[in-house]
Amino acid sequence: MHSIRTIAAATAVVAGVALPAAAEAHAGRDVLHGGFTETAVGEALDYDIGGVAVMIVGADSTDVHVVARGLDPARTYGSHLHNGTCASGGGGHYQDSEGGATTPPNELWITNVGTGLVSRPSGVAVGSGTAAWQARTGATAQTNARSIVIHEPGGARIACADLS
Repeated sequence: MHSIRTIAAATAVVAGVALPAAAEAHAGRDVLHGGFTETAVGEALDYDIGGVAVMIVGADSTDVHVVARGLDPARTYGSHLHNGTCASGGGGHYQDSEGGATTPPNELWITNVGTGLVSRPSGVAVGSGTAAWQARTGATAQTNARSIVIHEPGGARIACADLS
């Protein structure tokens, strides 16, 4: 398993920036991470998406940081925590209170401008999101936080990162 420091270093190479990442800052928290891969829709739309996602789960908060490359420049994408694996299509939106509101604060969305993830002219997007609750994790329950999905404007799922 890679450390948060390793993920941050890889992020710096991918995007030319670093995630807020000192391992010491996350003592006592669970750190899960994964790499973005394209979905079949992303491939069909001729994307070449890569990058990393890191989720830090504390006693009373959850933080997610992403760096994704290969996006169309200056477009706004939806990105948020999902409750399924990438192999299962990502499942549905992860919700702190199941069946509750489909917006924050009940869901954790990754943003860098307003409520969207906007890519730079280089096609790289760096964003984060924070929620004032502890995400449920693990592979045993379908309602647990298991992946980060990036959506094409309009909703199609174009990339996914399993969190482990």
